[in-house]
Formats: sequence, C-alpha cells, structure tokens
Amino acid sequence: MINVDKVRLWKVRFVRAIQFNEMPYPSIVVEEVEEQGYRIPQIPHRLIPLEIGGQITVTLGGKGVLQVGDKKFDCRPGTAFLYRHSDSDVSYYFPRDGREKWRFVWINFMGAASCRIITEINRTYGYYFDIGTDSALEKNLLSFREYAGTTLFQSPLEAAKMVFSLLDLLCRSAEEKFRFSKNIRRIIDVQSEIQTAFDESLTTSALAGKLGITREHLSKTFREETGRTLQDYREEQRSNEALTLLLKSNLSCKEIAVLCHYGSYSSFFRSFKKRYRVSPEIFRKRNLASDPV
Repeated sequence: MINVDKVRLWKVRFVRAIQFNEMPYPSIVVEEVEEQGYRIPQIPHRLIPLEIGGQITVTLGGKGVLQVGDKKFDCRPGTAFLYRHSDSDVSYYFPRDGREKWRFVWINFMGAASCRIITEINRTYGYYFDIGTDSALEKNLLSFREYAGTTLFQSPLEAAKMVFSLLDLLCRSAEEKFRFSKNIRRIIDVQSEIQTAFDESLTTSALAGKLGITREHLSKTFREETGRTLQDYREEQRSNEALTLLLKSNLSCKEIAVLCHYGSYSSFFRSFKKRYRVSPEIFRKRNLASDPV
C-alpha cells in the first residue's frame, strides 16, 4: 500500500459552487515524487468510471516511462503526457534503470466532457508532448504551490476556462509540429476531401489519385499520423452524419442508410448497433422522446 502523504509533496483541491454536467472541470493538482515499484494503473481500467476523467502530467526531475500500447516514451524534464484514466492502452511507471527519483506535477480533470476532450486530443496529437523545460504549462501548475493544503472554489465557467487554458498550453508545441509537418498537411487535405465529397461514393484509390499519391502510401500515412485507419475515419464521418439525420430529419432509416453510403439498411443497422449498442430506430425514439424534432 502506497503512503500517499509520503509521495505527495503538496496538493490543492478544486470545488465548483454549481455543477454543470457538460463542462470539464479540474479536481486536484499535486506535486509528487516516486521511486522503484511505482506503476499506474494499480486497479484494472474496466473498474474506472468514464466520469473520473483524465490528467496532464509534467515531469520536473528524474525520469519515468509512459507506455501507450507497445510504445514507450521517456518522461524527462521538459515533457508531459495527457491521458484518460479509463484508457486501457496507457500505463506509466518508474523504470528499472532509474537512479534519481521521478518528480512530477499532475492535474486531474473530471467529468464525461473531460473524457471526450482528452480522447480527441489523443487522437489528433497523441499522448506524449515535448513542451520544453521551464514551460508556461509547468509554471502555471507550480503556481498553485502557494495554495498548498487548501481548497479553491470556482464557478463552472472558471473551472472550464482553466481546463481549456491548460490544454492550450500543453498542445502548443504539438500545434507547431502539426502545422509544418508535410504528412499532417496531407492528412488535413484528406479529411477536407472526405468532408467535401461526402455525398459522393469516393473510394480510397480515387482519393489517393486526387492527392497524387498511391493508395498504399495514403493508407499508411493516415494511420501513422492519426492512430486509426482511413476506413475508421470514414466510418466515423458516416456515423456522425447518420446521427444528425436521425435527430434532425424525418428521413426513414433506409433513406439515411442510402444517403450515408452504407450500401444497404442491414449494413447501416449492424454498423450503428456495433458502435452505439442500440438500433438506429431505438436511438431515434429515445432521443426524440425528450427533444422532439
């Protein structure tokens, strides 16, 4: 059993005066020091509710290891990582070859909204960030040291603003790489083409031809840069459009299947139920019961 008081150098808690369910909010910021034997998660991911959210961790000294799937990243001063607590791909720990204790500061974000935001950032930029030493993010988190041992009260808007401000500081370095990466610019072009030509049955080969690259190169680049296949992305676009049509139109499910290029109603039904664990008809009925078109 870890003695939390021993490894936590200081902490500050945040409390909202009013609860807004659809806004992200911080829960606690902690400076911590760990050594041999330290590893997260300590309980199975399946036991962690989605509402617990996730966190940003910034290394201040020593070294830790972040593992996402089979990829490992050295967590040294000047680096940070962001993850969702219920993400089964993520773990982090003190390495066997570690000599100096791993010192870091972390802040926890709570609520389902935090989970959705963190998931999108991980999909776009990844989990690991090179923010540089003495970064604005590090300074911001360490500024709470003067309130150590206290609880700070926030309005829902103040809480959400703080979350987005910290995420902005975290993602700035990734944004620069994102802008100037040739592959990333190509991915943006791909996404733009898919959205523009949504009403057309655009094949991967036709899309690659428009961009002047091979089908194989397009598929490989897209997966390397986004962490998902082109097919997964297109399926997500189809699914999002289908959701909109289910809620905002009087079209039948068969008509929606055709408009969203599922080929047949049965294909639409299987895909929708696999993603949302419910049929399109039941989804529409449940949601329109409280919010009629």
